[in-house]
Amino acid sequence: MSEVHEVTLIVANIERSREFYENILGFKRVEKPGSRVELGAGGCSIVLEEDFEEDIFAQYNLRKPKGKRGDGLVLELNVDNVEEIYENAAKGGVEILTKPKVMWGRNHFLLEDPDGYVLGIGKSV
Repeated sequence: MSEVHEVTLIVANIERSREFYENILGFKRVEKPGSRVELGAGGCSIVLEEDFEEDIFAQYNLRKPKGKRGDGLVLELNVDNVEEIYENAAKGGVEILTKPKVMWGRNHFLLEDPDGYVLGIGKSV
């Protein structure tokens, strides 16, 4: 494998998710036509895609997500300023799972996005 091209997150409300990723985490949108929101993430993109109809999920042999969508997944993000994002998240009423702490050579904390996807926010120390 040479690289991860993109990570697609199926979300319940694309505008709510876009605001979270842009305003709380500081992602920048990659302008492309279509209904999805593509956010630049270094050499990879994070794509937000609103729920499809059941028949579209079935075409890809997938089930429509239910409940917390991030169960079993932690998406780790490298950032420039862990404390700034932690403060933005706290002020924004985001579900913060752990406080920042140094572990495994990283200053790191966990939070949940609006759909329950777990994000690790960290920086090497």
